[in-house]
Amino acid sequence: SIKTTMSLPPHALEIDPESSLQFTITRGPAKDGSEDVSRCTMTLRHPGHTNKYLAFKVKTTQPRRYLVRPNQGIVAPNSSETVTIILVGKDREVLWSSYERLGQSALDHSKDKFLVQSCEVSNEFSAKFNNEPRLGEGGQYKKELVDELTAMWNSASSNSKLEVYNKKLHVRHVADTGATTAGGAAAGGAPGSANTSLPTSFQEGVDKRNNADKMSPEQLSDEVSNLRRKYDE
Repeated sequence: SIKTTMSLPPHALEIDPESSLQFTITRGPAKDGSEDVSRCTMTLRHPGHTNKYLAFKVKTTQPRRYLVRPNQGIVAPNSSETVTIILVGKDREVLWSSYERLGQSALDHSKDKFLVQSCEVSNEFSAKFNNEPRLGEGGQYKKELVDELTAMWNSASSNSKLEVYNKKLHVRHVADTGATTAGGAAAGGAPGSANTSLPTSFQEGVDKRNNADKMSPEQLSDEVSNLRRKYDE
């Protein structure tokens, strides 16, 4: 809304949806067999209250459960970026079995959360990203630029003078029973909250690029196992 936009500080991105991310939990893979995933997208929009580019980073309390593409980037004034969040197949199966045992109440009150951080970056920094090709779903930058963004965010966490906007979003898991319930999407979640202190429970969202969309369910399952192993090391 216009009112919300006007009340945001200049270094804040507008985030849609505003307060909660909804993932549809299905019994099995998609009906066309193309992917074994439940996904959600969010749009990050630069309202143009500053002529500087805004950098963003997406974190979650459950980095093993979700893949985030892209998990960081920069947004030009008056433009937007779409972030795709994928709930990995194994976790979708676990959530579905909970639903089968206990009904929708088993999925309600998810404690999973996402945090979107944004801050202004210098013209010198943003110029590095101009006209750079971006690859795959979620448009990942080349490795050197990804490393630069990571380093920038690492220094941002220790720079008390840099203003960082923090926006939390709650997660809703809703079972797809095959029937379309009009009330499903309208139930809403708790309002998103914005604060200035950096929450410690959030970890960077994982952006795992091995063309998961083109994998068979077996390959995707192996990929998830590898991802888990990486986090366990």
